[in-house]
Amino acid sequence: MSESPVSSSGGDSKSNTDQIHFKFCRECSNLLYPKEDRVQNRLMFTCRTCHVAEPATSACVYQNKLNLQVGDTAGVTQDVGSDPTVGIPEFCLHCGEELACSKCGIMSSGSCADDSLQDEIEELDFFSMT
Repeated sequence: MSESPVSSSGGDSKSNTDQIHFKFCRECSNLLYPKEDRVQNRLMFTCRTCHVAEPATSACVYQNKLNLQVGDTAGVTQDVGSDPTVGIPEFCLHCGEELACSKCGIMSSGSCADDSLQDEIEELDFFSMT
């Protein structure tokens, strides 16, 4: 069994020949695909259209680079406030208390003890709720 491939992102400094690059056919400009030459026991890159082959400069045909660092923008939600598809929260995001309308003082759930005020509540601009 052959050795497993070594990641070039590790501590050892690898040459640039271990990096994977797309190779293109010199005849028809199509993508070259890795293929094993079983007679000479070596890796070749072959065109699937015109069958032109060239020897590989590196034995690496696939790399799975895992990023262990969390992105700098993880959890940043600055643009959510301007997103029209996101509704106004019914609860305070800091303390969890139910929010009241800044105009009439009625809680944001829309439940009102006075039914005559219910029509006015429904007509209130949705974005005036804070």
